[in-house]
Amino acid sequence: MQDVNNNSDFRQFLEDELARRSQNYPRYSLRAFARHLEVDSSFLSKILNGKRTVTMRTIRMFGERLNLTPEELSRFGEISREKKMKRKLERLLEKMPTEEREQSTISITVDENRLPEAKEKIKAFRKELAQFLDSGVSQGKTYQISVSLFPVSGFGVND
Repeated sequence: MQDVNNNSDFRQFLEDELARRSQNYPRYSLRAFARHLEVDSSFLSKILNGKRTVTMRTIRMFGERLNLTPEELSRFGEISREKKMKRKLERLLEKMPTEEREQSTISITVDENRLPEAKEKIKAFRKELAQFLDSGVSQGKTYQISVSLFPVSGFGVND
């Protein structure tokens, strides 16, 4: 079994696992992999080709058959939820007038020893702002608050 932490998402994990098995057993095929996962080969093919989304149900079902740990399943689930939310937000932002949103970014150099504290501050800020905006509201629009903290350097991509 491969190291799941090397994969950016579950689809990539499945592609890499199929490639690894095919390398170890040259006659191993997509159909054999589908049989191992107990699904139709066309369903697996659609997932691998990005024509079908990977749901939490699929991650759990395949993960069980691939002997993934609960932590590995949780990691892939989190990645899947993040990607789904990102796609939803992108669709919303395409339709939304700029006057109705506040969006900004900042790039800073960070002492990575301070990241755990920074993450806690972000959680506290989100909670405090949500309580402030939600207090006493009987009607209004629903808004999405999104605060992200992630490295943008060190990956060899446009560094």
